[in-house]
Amino acid sequence: MLVLALALAAAAVGGAAAVSDEEFARFPRLFHLDDYDSCLSQPDGLYCLGTFHVTPAIAPNPLYDQMKEYSKDVNHFNRTQLHRGYCVSSRCAGASAEERNSSLRFEQCASRWARRRGLKVGLQRLQYCRSSAQEYARAHNTEPLDLAHRVLTAVVYTLLACNALGTIYDVLLDDDTKKNSLLTVWSLRSNWRRLTATYEDKDPRLSALGPVQGARVFLLTLTMMTHAGVIHVMSYSYNPEFIEKMAHNPNMTLFFNGTSVVQIFLVISSFLLAYNLLILSKDHDISLRHLPFCIIKRIARICPVYLLVVGFAATWWQRVSSGPLWPALVETESAVCRRKFWAQAFFLNNLIDSKEHCLVQTWFIAVDMQLYVVSSVLTLVLVRKRRAALRVLTGLAVGACVLNALLAYVFNWQALLYFVNPENLRNLYYDTPSFSGLYMSPWGSLPACLIGLLLAHVHFEMQESGFKLATVTWFKLPYHLALPLTISWILGGNWARQYTSPEFVAAYVAFERPVFSILCAILLLGGFNQVESILLKFFNWRGWHAAGRMSLSVLMVHWCVDMAFVAARPQPTITSTIEVGMDFVSTMLVSYLIALPLTLMVEMPVQRFISNIMIKVMHRTNK
Repeated sequence: MLVLALALAAAAVGGAAAVSDEEFARFPRLFHLDDYDSCLSQPDGLYCLGTFHVTPAIAPNPLYDQMKEYSKDVNHFNRTQLHRGYCVSSRCAGASAEERNSSLRFEQCASRWARRRGLKVGLQRLQYCRSSAQEYARAHNTEPLDLAHRVLTAVVYTLLACNALGTIYDVLLDDDTKKNSLLTVWSLRSNWRRLTATYEDKDPRLSALGPVQGARVFLLTLTMMTHAGVIHVMSYSYNPEFIEKMAHNPNMTLFFNGTSVVQIFLVISSFLLAYNLLILSKDHDISLRHLPFCIIKRIARICPVYLLVVGFAATWWQRVSSGPLWPALVETESAVCRRKFWAQAFFLNNLIDSKEHCLVQTWFIAVDMQLYVVSSVLTLVLVRKRRAALRVLTGLAVGACVLNALLAYVFNWQALLYFVNPENLRNLYYDTPSFSGLYMSPWGSLPACLIGLLLAHVHFEMQESGFKLATVTWFKLPYHLALPLTISWILGGNWARQYTSPEFVAAYVAFERPVFSILCAILLLGGFNQVESILLKFFNWRGWHAAGRMSLSVLMVHWCVDMAFVAARPQPTITSTIEVGMDFVSTMLVSYLIALPLTLMVEMPVQRFISNIMIKVMHRTNK
């Protein structure tokens, strides 16, 4: 987090601007918003938001030529596309009042403004036109709730009732009394104890994995910080030149190329699955017949919070607030969530209609679930062939890297750092094949999954043989170098993006994520084996445990929270290190406040309820 903050600060003073301040002053503002509330408070108010393509009205036109030349830099916004939110009814009352076509009125209004500057504009994309009557109906909720709203409301009330019943039952009965496990799983008191437990005095194998919770919190913090910056770019910016300066600054590669941190989540996820199954195999005979139980257990862990938040985004989210950008940012995404709900529910949203995003972070949830099935199959097959496991997994990891290189070469896919720029970020990589075809794909993250499985087998075999990695002198050097090498590898993207030949790009795709994952696996292996370092002490702090267990809920809600903060603003957002930082901190605090009841009242009880039913079914099956 500190590294990214320093990079943002450096970008604020660094980066070469292509034009002077005087020349910038001559450019039309890239983003503009009229007052939304005052416009739609008028009886005949009409507010429209959209994007216009600019062309010269007269030739030669030095201003247009300069705008076009400036836009050729991929690190700049396209200055020949202007984004406007106009109160058409007041800005152009006399000229367009008789025109009944709202979009045509909007275009005519913008054309009047453009002619005074020797320019012509054409409406390229209309986000919306809203009348005062429509705004009144929205604000006063005159429309009846549809089935989706009613279903989600019923689910929430049911969950609240179950928690109330379970808590009352648990509190009224003494702890010495034998209680019904299917009721006590809904107890807030019971789930709070589980949330705050440390397991330090129980299984030493569990306490050795303590750094995982600290790593989760740290990585989730980086994710929220990154998304705070992304949402600023997606919004209407008061000072877009700041974003352009950031894009030019080489230190910002930590921001643009550092999104590979999500690979660490996948390494940890596959590690925990394989490691727990390997431990279980010591006392139980496990095989592929246990695959359904593995998958059901994972679904029970992910689905309750995941579907509840996606359901909220598809229904009630759009009713939370309003503003000139609210329909464009929140209502549009809410509509995508509704259209893609079943793709989201079956964890196929990264494969079906992948251009459009419902809560962009959910691509990772889908990939994690898809690779969880792969990890389960491989572990259940290899659990009886542990001697061959390392060779098989290494071969598969190499094969996955080669596969990604071939796919990148054939389909002309690129690593993220090649196509990250202000315009692509603003559109959230819509219609960018490399993002949907590689970045969000399960095969793109397959090497990280296999590296996590390798890590689990190596760690397990060390424990079984009594090998003490903390006493091995030679391991300490790569362990202590892993963190600076990870940062250096990310910054190495500045060098890599200079080379754009298909062969080099394909090779970089093959190595970028796997090398990052291997370096992180070294850090995790050292931490699990208590190799002393400042990093281990930091991640082993007991305070991370509860926050780490809330990671899923925080991951799911933070995008809704941050987007709501920004989309509700009545004017273009000032983008600066301080503003992005304040949005990030506010989002983090609110997200954890929301995540606490979500974890205690949804994630934990539903997971425990399904697990108890599974245990009862397995006991009956074994009889």
